[in-house]
Amino acid sequence: MAKYFTMPGLSADAEEALLEEWLITEGEELSAGHPIATVETDKAVVDIDINDDGIVHKILVEPGVSVPVGDPILVLRGADEAPEEAEKLVLLAGGSNAEASAPAVPDVEHEAAPPAELHAPAKSAPEPGAPDSVVHAAPAREGRLFVTPIVRRLAREAGLDLSSVTGTGANGRIIRRDFEKALAERTSPTAPATAAEPPVVDSPAIDLAAYPGAELVEHSKIRRIVARRLQQSKREAPHFYLRRSVQVDDLLALRTKLNSSSTVRISVNDLVVKAAAKALAEFPEVNSVWDDAGSYRLATVDVAVAVASDRALVTPVVRRADNLALSALSTTIKDLASRASENRLKQDELVGGALTVSNLGMFGIESFDAIINPPQSAILAVGAALKKPIVVDDRIEIGTVMELSISVDHRSVDGALAAQFLGRIAELLEAPFGLLI
Repeated sequence: MAKYFTMPGLSADAEEALLEEWLITEGEELSAGHPIATVETDKAVVDIDINDDGIVHKILVEPGVSVPVGDPILVLRGADEAPEEAEKLVLLAGGSNAEASAPAVPDVEHEAAPPAELHAPAKSAPEPGAPDSVVHAAPAREGRLFVTPIVRRLAREAGLDLSSVTGTGANGRIIRRDFEKALAERTSPTAPATAAEPPVVDSPAIDLAAYPGAELVEHSKIRRIVARRLQQSKREAPHFYLRRSVQVDDLLALRTKLNSSSTVRISVNDLVVKAAAKALAEFPEVNSVWDDAGSYRLATVDVAVAVASDRALVTPVVRRADNLALSALSTTIKDLASRASENRLKQDELVGGALTVSNLGMFGIESFDAIINPPQSAILAVGAALKKPIVVDDRIEIGTVMELSISVDHRSVDGALAAQFLGRIAELLEAPFGLLI
């Protein structure tokens, strides 16, 4: 049966996603799991997959368009299904001229949640604060009137109130030509004085006169959202910080032995991630995320790893990191980092986990404090391993020391618990054969 494929909600708080590129063509036969499009989300550029077998009947959205979650982006039909049935969905969603005379479309099965208007009951008057997506203009079927998703988005972008627009599509549905007519009337000299005001353009928050010749580099969508999330984290999550120096001579010796006998090259960061994962397994209270309803203790130990890409910082998640052998863990991290640099991570690889490991040691940074990635409980900041004087049995010797700093959300983890957790990570790094068990 013909169905819409709608823009999926790719993260918990996603309202829309930018469709960057189609990976399919109309008429192509697809199998479930086939990637169909590349979209930009609040964390990365990812591919979305189709969930059912079928033929691509019609692509509804052009590349470069930001699509609200739940809006149709293509029509899929069965291999043995007549194209006419799928075309009804195209007319319903696309606002073509033929839509005005199109017959009422029967209920169809949808692959994802269809536009809410398709099954909305009639109302005698709009509810206070309700969106302008349903109008009451000479309905053809007991007051059931609709707005195409594309028109709803265009109206929102143009600041046009649809409550006074009469729909000429099937069942009184407001279609593109109705929107364009109303927009033209609003901008004409005879437009009513109550026409919506033009959108306000943000003005620079800095004094540009103080920076002559400065060039504006506009923020990408990912950069804007990462900035918003980090600002939200610092504002809402009460951070506290614990620091610990770790002697890692034995850790580096173990790494040398492992790399001499393995085809997979183990990094210091791999060993730190493994230590953090084993500690999380021993401290389930830390392996949790905060919510106003309570703290959720996670069923698996998943550790996020901070990776700097060309677009922004991303934190792909290593699943069940405590159960992975070091070689498998290292391979997984390398794969995630490689695909992050190419903006080819999948959305489900960017969510989850209670802890992120952020390592700037390879840049020579001795120590730093990181911002928690919400809704996680903590982030472990790792500095460089440097030769320093240390005291051993009241004697000064030279040893290799690495600085650890953990930023913790005090709502979900108390100070004493965080101290024990960080202490356990330090123990594992200083006696590293425990990482192999």
